[in-house]
Amino acid sequence: MTELLDLTPRFRTFYALAQGVAPDRRWGLWQQHYGFAAVPPVPEGQAMARKLLGDAWDRYAGLPHALEAEAHRLLGQDEAAAPPLELLLGAPVPPHRLVAYVGGFEDNAFAFSDPQPTLCLPVEMAATKAGVILTHELTHLVHHTFSGSLGSWTRALGATIVQEGLAMRATTVLHPDAPLVWRVGERAWLDACQNIRTELIEDALASLEDSDDATLLRFIRPHPQFHLERTAYALGWWLVEDWLKQGRTLAALARVPEAELPGVVRTWMTYTAQRKNPHHNGRGPVQTGS
Repeated sequence: MTELLDLTPRFRTFYALAQGVAPDRRWGLWQQHYGFAAVPPVPEGQAMARKLLGDAWDRYAGLPHALEAEAHRLLGQDEAAAPPLELLLGAPVPPHRLVAYVGGFEDNAFAFSDPQPTLCLPVEMAATKAGVILTHELTHLVHHTFSGSLGSWTRALGATIVQEGLAMRATTVLHPDAPLVWRVGERAWLDACQNIRTELIEDALASLEDSDDATLLRFIRPHPQFHLERTAYALGWWLVEDWLKQGRTLAALARVPEAELPGVVRTWMTYTAQRKNPHHNGRGPVQTGS
């Protein structure tokens, strides 16, 4: 069962009050009357939200008038996306709240399970794309349940890598014809990550158990050394690809306890490095203690 929380009336109130005011006043009204953005819960989050608001302001005039109808459209898409995912993962999508909000036209959906399973999706996202993105975010909610995850921002880097890899691969199985950018990311971005794959693995290896903001942002925001965003996603995409090549299933991966996920990633990374060694025998699949 899905509960809809529609934030579009709050946005409408803010937007009406913010007409013709200076940017500083507009930001104050946003904080007072709306205050919702797809940014991580880190000290820099409010600055990110303000930039999103400023960048999107002129585009808000083109939003559909009936935003509440868009919220209910997302609810219907949420309910339609659940059954095929449940068949794929062999598990029910947990009862959850769907938060429909007006974002910054960056099409950034997200999910968490602390304190309750929640999926947040912007109403300005095109319907065809929303159907694909919903699969990704619902995968997170199922994964939280069966891996014993709290489903919060704070989690080990290794867990983040597996969580995103699982969601991207589940989305690809269920939406194979969707554009790559909706399922994974831009082709140019993925190719750029591939070009530094060895360096990314070496950089992440020392931090797989770390869960501090700096570590997570290092592999989600632009990497300070490689200047590429979402490198944790690229690592997860490759890891789950190898998992599937070994004949394992996404359903099995979804049930690996979260505490074991850094070890799963470490084993995969070590094996990946060994495969580059010409004296390695070529055997050594991704292992888990479960």
